Amino acid sequence: MPATKVIIPEVFEPDERLPRDLVALRKFAYLMDEAVPVPGTRRRVGLDAGLSLIPGIGEAIGAFLSAWIIFGALRHRVPAARVARMVFYVLIDTVLGSIPVIGTIFDWLFEENLMNINALLRYRDRARPPRSFGAIFGAASLIMIVIAAAAFAVVTALLFAVIWMANQR
Repeated sequence: MPATKVIIPEVFEPDERLPRDLVALRKFAYLMDEAVPVPGTRRRVGLDAGLSLIPGIGEAIGAFLSAWIIFGALRHRVPAARVARMVFYVLIDTVLGSIPVIGTIFDWLFEENLMNINALLRYRDRARPPRSFGAIFGAASLIMIVIAAAAFAVVTALLFAVIWMANQR
């Protein structure tokens, strides 16, 4: 029996060896989670943390933007269980990030876009070509519906909370 050669691919490849869409997704994740250094600390924040300052709506916008990385995972054949975890991270960020003050702090510390891009780069199927948009349309639509439902629930809950507090006077 001939010995088979086991090839363990590099988990994090330099941009020169990645497909262009993955380079763009990596830059996007950096923009969303670590674009700007916080003066006097070692922390960095991104657009996602800035969007969280807009109650409810900012979280919804951030969730829809974060879905781009999930679509990249579908395109590059990341296993379904890992994609489900990626969606879960976005939903956690959307729901917990919408809590006033505490949610903003959570949003600054929880970097789901970087976690998701790292999972995409690690678990993508390098042996097969990426799927076309038409091949992932159904799954991508379902993911957008789930994210939209969560965002709608968050905005509705915040609206009811504001109305309830206004009626307490």
